[in-house]
Amino acid sequence: MKTHAMNPPILSGILVALIWGIQPVISRYGFQQGLTPYDATLVRYLTSGLLVLPYACKRGLVDACGVGWPRGLVLFLLSGPLFSLVLVAGVNYAPASHGALIHPALTPLFGMAISRFVFGQRERFSVWGVLLLLAGLVLVGSNAILASGGLAPAGAWRGDLLFVLSAFMWAWYLVLNRSWKVAPLDAVALTQVLSLGAMLLALPWLGGQTFAKPLPALLLQSAYHGVLVSIVSVALFNWVVARLGVRALMLNALSPLFGVLASAWVLQEPLSASMVIGALAIVGGLAVGLRGPGASVRAEKSGYSGSGR
Repeated sequence: MKTHAMNPPILSGILVALIWGIQPVISRYGFQQGLTPYDATLVRYLTSGLLVLPYACKRGLVDACGVGWPRGLVLFLLSGPLFSLVLVAGVNYAPASHGALIHPALTPLFGMAISRFVFGQRERFSVWGVLLLLAGLVLVGSNAILASGGLAPAGAWRGDLLFVLSAFMWAWYLVLNRSWKVAPLDAVALTQVLSLGAMLLALPWLGGQTFAKPLPALLLQSAYHGVLVSIVSVALFNWVVARLGVRALMLNALSPLFGVLASAWVLQEPLSASMVIGALAIVGGLAVGLRGPGASVRAEKSGYSGSGR
Protein backbone atom coordinates (compact mmCIF):
# COMPACT_ATOMS: atom_id res chain seq x y z
CA MET A 1 0.00 0.00 0.00
CA LYS A 2 1.37 3.37 -0.96
CA THR A 3 1.88 5.67 2.01
CA HIS A 4 1.70 9.45 1.71
CA ALA A 5 3.59 10.52 4.83
CA MET A 6 2.90 14.19 4.15
CA ASN A 7 -0.86 13.87 3.59
CA PRO A 8 -2.90 16.39 5.61
CA PRO A 9 -4.79 13.65 7.56
CA ILE A 10 -1.54 12.05 8.68
CA LEU A 11 -0.04 15.38 9.68
CA SER A 12 -3.25 16.24 11.55
CA GLY A 13 -3.15 12.90 13.38
CA ILE A 14 0.43 13.56 14.43
CA LEU A 15 -0.63 16.98 15.69
CA VAL A 16 -3.42 15.43 17.79
CA ALA A 17 -0.98 12.91 19.27
CA LEU A 18 1.35 15.78 20.10
CA ILE A 19 -1.44 17.77 21.79
CA TRP A 20 -2.51 14.82 23.92
CA GLY A 21 1.03 13.65 24.57
CA ILE A 22 2.30 16.88 26.11
CA GLN A 23 -0.85 17.54 28.14
CA PRO A 24 0.78 16.32 31.40
CA VAL A 25 3.81 18.49 30.64
CA ILE A 26 1.69 21.64 30.34
CA SER A 27 -0.13 20.73 33.56
CA ARG A 28 3.09 20.19 35.48
CA TYR A 29 4.52 23.44 34.16
CA GLY A 30 1.46 25.21 35.55
CA PHE A 31 2.08 23.66 38.96
CA GLN A 32 5.65 24.91 38.84
CA GLN A 33 4.22 28.41 38.27
CA GLY A 34 2.05 28.14 41.38
CA LEU A 35 -1.22 26.82 39.93
CA THR A 36 -3.20 24.10 41.69
CA PRO A 37 -5.32 21.35 40.06
CA TYR A 38 -8.38 23.46 40.93
CA ASP A 39 -6.91 26.48 39.14
CA ALA A 40 -6.16 24.49 35.99
CA THR A 41 -9.62 22.89 36.00
CA LEU A 42 -11.38 26.21 36.53
CA VAL A 43 -9.71 28.07 33.66
CA ARG A 44 -10.00 25.04 31.36
CA TYR A 45 -13.76 24.68 31.61
CA LEU A 46 -14.54 28.36 31.77
CA THR A 47 -12.80 28.65 28.41
CA SER A 48 -14.16 25.54 26.67
CA GLY A 49 -17.66 25.92 28.10
CA LEU A 50 -18.07 29.49 26.87
CA LEU A 51 -16.73 28.56 23.44
CA VAL A 52 -19.14 25.65 22.85
CA LEU A 53 -22.15 27.26 24.54
CA PRO A 54 -23.64 28.59 21.25
CA TYR A 55 -23.46 25.11 19.67
CA ALA A 56 -24.99 23.49 22.76
CA CYS A 57 -27.87 25.98 22.73
CA LYS A 58 -28.44 25.28 19.05
CA ARG A 59 -28.56 21.52 19.69
CA GLY A 60 -30.97 22.03 22.59
CA LEU A 61 -30.12 22.03 26.27
CA VAL A 62 -33.61 20.89 27.28
CA ASP A 63 -32.91 17.33 26.09
CA ALA A 64 -29.18 17.52 26.91
CA CYS A 65 -28.06 18.14 23.31
CA GLY A 66 -29.86 15.00 22.18
CA VAL A 67 -27.90 12.78 24.58
CA GLY A 68 -30.59 12.61 27.28
CA TRP A 69 -30.05 13.73 30.86
CA PRO A 70 -29.43 10.35 32.58
CA ARG A 71 -26.75 9.36 30.08
CA GLY A 72 -25.46 12.90 29.82
CA LEU A 73 -24.86 13.12 33.56
CA VAL A 74 -22.95 9.82 33.55
CA LEU A 75 -20.74 11.02 30.72
CA PHE A 76 -20.26 14.32 32.53
CA LEU A 77 -19.08 12.57 35.71
CA LEU A 78 -16.65 10.39 33.74
CA SER A 79 -15.15 13.10 31.52
CA GLY A 80 -15.85 16.47 33.13
CA PRO A 81 -14.14 18.36 35.97
CA LEU A 82 -13.82 15.24 38.15
CA PHE A 83 -11.87 13.48 35.42
CA SER A 84 -9.75 16.56 34.84
CA LEU A 85 -8.96 16.90 38.54
CA VAL A 86 -7.88 13.25 38.76
CA LEU A 87 -5.65 13.48 35.68
CA VAL A 88 -4.19 16.89 36.45
CA ALA A 89 -3.63 16.08 40.13
CA GLY A 90 -1.56 13.09 39.08
CA VAL A 91 1.24 15.33 37.87
CA ASN A 92 1.21 17.06 41.25
CA TYR A 93 2.76 13.87 42.68
CA ALA A 94 4.44 12.07 39.79
CA PRO A 95 6.61 13.24 36.87
CA ALA A 96 4.67 14.28 33.78
CA SER A 97 6.40 11.52 31.84
CA HIS A 98 4.53 8.93 33.95
CA GLY A 99 1.19 10.45 33.02
CA ALA A 100 2.12 10.58 29.36
CA LEU A 101 2.78 6.84 29.48
CA ILE A 102 0.36 5.26 31.94
CA HIS A 103 -2.91 6.93 30.93
CA PRO A 104 -2.82 6.16 27.16
CA ALA A 105 -1.40 2.69 27.80
CA LEU A 106 -4.05 1.54 30.28
CA THR A 107 -7.06 3.08 28.55
CA PRO A 108 -7.28 0.46 25.76
CA LEU A 109 -6.70 -2.35 28.28
CA PHE A 110 -9.51 -1.16 30.53
CA GLY A 111 -11.69 -0.53 27.48
CA MET A 112 -11.26 -4.10 26.23
CA ALA A 113 -11.98 -5.52 29.69
CA ILE A 114 -15.13 -3.41 30.19
CA SER A 115 -16.39 -4.17 26.70
CA ARG A 116 -15.87 -7.89 27.14
CA PHE A 117 -16.79 -8.57 30.75
CA VAL A 118 -19.49 -5.93 31.29
CA PHE A 119 -21.13 -5.69 27.86
CA GLY A 120 -20.30 -9.20 26.64
CA GLN A 121 -18.65 -8.01 23.44
CA ARG A 122 -15.92 -10.53 22.63
CA GLU A 123 -13.55 -8.33 20.73
CA ARG A 124 -10.32 -9.79 19.45
CA PHE A 125 -7.03 -8.17 20.38
CA SER A 126 -3.32 -8.69 19.96
CA VAL A 127 -1.84 -10.66 22.88
CA TRP A 128 1.63 -9.44 21.98
CA GLY A 129 0.46 -5.84 22.05
CA VAL A 130 -1.04 -6.30 25.52
CA LEU A 131 2.13 -8.01 26.80
CA LEU A 132 4.27 -5.13 25.52
CA LEU A 133 1.96 -2.63 27.22
CA LEU A 134 2.15 -4.48 30.53
CA ALA A 135 5.93 -4.83 30.30
CA GLY A 136 6.28 -1.12 29.68
CA LEU A 137 4.01 -0.28 32.63
CA VAL A 138 6.05 -2.54 34.92
CA LEU A 139 9.21 -0.71 33.94
CA VAL A 140 7.62 2.71 34.44
CA GLY A 141 6.14 1.64 37.76
CA SER A 142 9.43 0.22 38.99
CA ASN A 143 11.08 3.56 38.29
CA ALA A 144 8.52 5.28 40.53
CA ILE A 145 8.60 2.72 43.34
CA LEU A 146 12.31 1.90 43.53
CA ALA A 147 13.66 5.41 43.07
CA SER A 148 13.89 7.15 46.42
CA GLY A 149 15.08 10.71 46.22
CA GLY A 150 16.51 9.99 42.82
CA LEU A 151 14.91 10.16 39.41
CA ALA A 152 11.33 9.93 40.67
CA PRO A 153 10.16 12.05 43.64
CA ALA A 154 9.06 10.38 46.85
CA GLY A 155 5.38 9.54 46.71
CA ALA A 156 5.28 9.35 42.92
CA TRP A 157 3.20 6.19 43.26
CA ARG A 158 0.26 8.38 44.32
CA GLY A 159 0.37 10.18 41.00
CA ASP A 160 0.68 6.87 39.15
CA LEU A 161 -2.47 5.58 40.88
CA LEU A 162 -4.31 8.72 39.84
CA PHE A 163 -3.21 8.12 36.25
CA VAL A 164 -4.57 4.57 36.50
CA LEU A 165 -7.88 5.91 37.82
CA SER A 166 -8.08 8.48 35.03
CA ALA A 167 -7.54 5.73 32.46
CA PHE A 168 -10.31 3.65 34.08
CA MET A 169 -12.73 6.60 33.92
CA TRP A 170 -11.82 7.43 30.34
CA ALA A 171 -12.22 3.81 29.23
CA TRP A 172 -15.74 3.71 30.68
CA TYR A 173 -16.49 6.96 28.86
CA LEU A 174 -15.31 5.53 25.53
CA VAL A 175 -17.23 2.27 25.87
CA LEU A 176 -20.45 4.00 26.95
CA ASN A 177 -20.19 6.49 24.09
CA ARG A 178 -19.92 3.64 21.64
CA SER A 179 -22.66 1.54 23.25
CA TRP A 180 -25.05 4.50 23.43
CA LYS A 181 -24.07 5.75 19.94
CA VAL A 182 -23.67 9.33 21.15
CA ALA A 183 -22.67 11.84 18.49
CA PRO A 184 -19.15 13.03 19.38
CA LEU A 185 -19.79 16.78 19.15
CA ASP A 186 -23.01 16.47 21.15
CA ALA A 187 -21.13 14.71 23.95
CA VAL A 188 -18.41 17.36 23.83
CA ALA A 189 -20.89 20.24 23.95
CA LEU A 190 -22.92 18.78 26.82
CA THR A 191 -19.86 17.91 28.91
CA GLN A 192 -18.26 21.32 28.43
CA VAL A 193 -21.46 23.27 29.18
CA LEU A 194 -22.21 21.23 32.31
CA SER A 195 -18.59 21.74 33.35
CA LEU A 196 -19.00 25.47 32.75
CA GLY A 197 -22.01 25.44 35.08
CA ALA A 198 -20.04 23.64 37.76
CA MET A 199 -17.17 26.11 37.42
CA LEU A 200 -19.53 29.09 37.69
CA LEU A 201 -20.87 27.64 40.94
CA ALA A 202 -17.31 27.24 42.23
CA LEU A 203 -16.20 30.66 41.03
CA PRO A 204 -17.09 32.58 44.23
CA TRP A 205 -14.87 30.22 46.27
CA LEU A 206 -12.05 29.53 43.81
CA GLY A 207 -12.05 32.55 41.52
CA GLY A 208 -10.28 34.91 43.88
CA GLN A 209 -7.30 32.66 44.50
CA THR A 210 -7.16 31.42 40.90
CA PHE A 211 -7.11 34.79 39.17
CA ALA A 212 -4.50 36.06 41.61
CA LYS A 213 -2.04 33.56 40.06
CA PRO A 214 0.42 34.59 37.31
CA LEU A 215 -1.54 35.64 34.22
CA PRO A 216 0.81 33.98 31.67
CA ALA A 217 0.39 30.61 33.42
CA LEU A 218 -3.41 30.99 33.45
CA LEU A 219 -3.49 31.97 29.77
CA LEU A 220 -1.36 28.96 28.83
CA GLN A 221 -3.66 26.55 30.67
CA SER A 222 -6.74 28.24 29.19
CA ALA A 223 -5.44 28.12 25.63
CA TYR A 224 -3.97 24.63 25.84
CA HIS A 225 -6.55 22.72 27.88
CA GLY A 226 -9.59 24.84 27.14
CA VAL A 227 -9.07 25.22 23.39
CA LEU A 228 -6.51 22.73 22.06
CA VAL A 229 -7.33 19.70 24.22
CA SER A 230 -11.07 20.12 24.78
CA ILE A 231 -12.12 21.38 21.35
CA VAL A 232 -9.48 21.51 18.58
CA SER A 233 -8.04 18.03 19.09
CA VAL A 234 -11.57 16.55 19.13
CA ALA A 235 -12.54 18.05 15.78
CA LEU A 236 -9.17 17.22 14.21
CA PHE A 237 -9.15 13.61 15.38
CA ASN A 238 -12.71 12.96 14.23
CA TRP A 239 -11.73 14.27 10.78
CA VAL A 240 -8.60 12.11 10.73
CA VAL A 241 -10.58 8.98 11.62
CA ALA A 242 -13.10 9.77 8.89
CA ARG A 243 -10.28 10.05 6.33
CA LEU A 244 -7.90 7.31 7.46
CA GLY A 245 -10.12 4.87 9.33
CA VAL A 246 -8.27 2.26 11.38
CA ARG A 247 -4.84 3.60 10.53
CA ALA A 248 -5.59 6.76 12.54
CA LEU A 249 -5.25 4.81 15.78
CA MET A 250 -1.62 4.02 14.99
CA LEU A 251 -0.92 7.74 15.22
CA ASN A 252 -2.19 7.77 18.82
CA ALA A 253 0.70 5.48 19.72
CA LEU A 254 2.94 8.51 19.24
CA SER A 255 1.27 10.31 22.16
CA PRO A 256 3.27 8.64 24.99
CA LEU A 257 6.52 9.14 23.11
CA PHE A 258 5.82 12.84 22.61
CA GLY A 259 5.03 13.13 26.33
CA VAL A 260 8.25 11.51 27.48
CA LEU A 261 10.40 13.59 25.13
CA ALA A 262 8.64 16.81 26.13
CA SER A 263 9.03 16.01 29.84
CA ALA A 264 12.77 15.58 29.39
CA TRP A 265 13.19 18.63 27.16
CA VAL A 266 10.83 21.23 28.68
CA LEU A 267 10.76 20.22 32.35
CA GLN A 268 14.30 18.78 32.48
CA GLU A 269 12.93 15.56 34.01
CA PRO A 270 15.69 12.93 33.93
CA LEU A 271 15.07 9.70 32.04
CA SER A 272 16.33 6.42 33.45
CA ALA A 273 17.06 3.39 31.28
CA SER A 274 13.93 1.68 32.57
CA MET A 275 11.81 4.71 31.64
CA VAL A 276 13.21 4.81 28.09
CA ILE A 277 12.73 1.07 27.59
CA GLY A 278 9.27 1.28 29.13
CA ALA A 279 8.35 4.11 26.76
CA LEU A 280 9.45 2.11 23.75
CA ALA A 281 7.58 -0.98 24.99
CA ILE A 282 4.36 0.96 25.54
CA VAL A 283 4.56 2.67 22.16
CA GLY A 284 5.30 -0.68 20.52
CA GLY A 285 2.45 -2.35 22.38
CA LEU A 286 -0.01 0.33 21.33
CA ALA A 287 1.13 0.13 17.71
CA VAL A 288 0.89 -3.68 17.60
CA GLY A 289 -2.40 -3.79 19.48
CA LEU A 290 -4.06 -1.15 17.34
CA ARG A 291 -2.94 -2.90 14.17
CA GLY A 292 -4.28 -6.22 15.46
CA PRO A 293 -7.44 -8.06 14.38
CA GLY A 294 -9.61 -5.96 16.69
CA ALA A 295 -8.39 -2.66 15.29
CA SER A 296 -11.56 -1.99 13.33
CA VAL A 297 -13.59 -2.12 16.53
CA ARG A 298 -11.23 0.21 18.33
CA ALA A 299 -11.26 2.57 15.36
CA GLU A 300 -14.99 2.85 15.71
CA LYS A 301 -14.54 3.74 19.37
CA SER A 302 -11.89 6.21 18.52
CA GLY A 303 -14.31 8.43 16.69
CA TYR A 304 -15.57 9.33 20.14
CA SER A 305 -12.26 9.38 21.94
CA GLY A 306 -11.61 13.07 21.90
CA SER A 307 -14.81 14.05 23.68
CA GLY A 308 -13.88 15.70 26.94
CA ARG A 309 -10.21 14.92 27.19
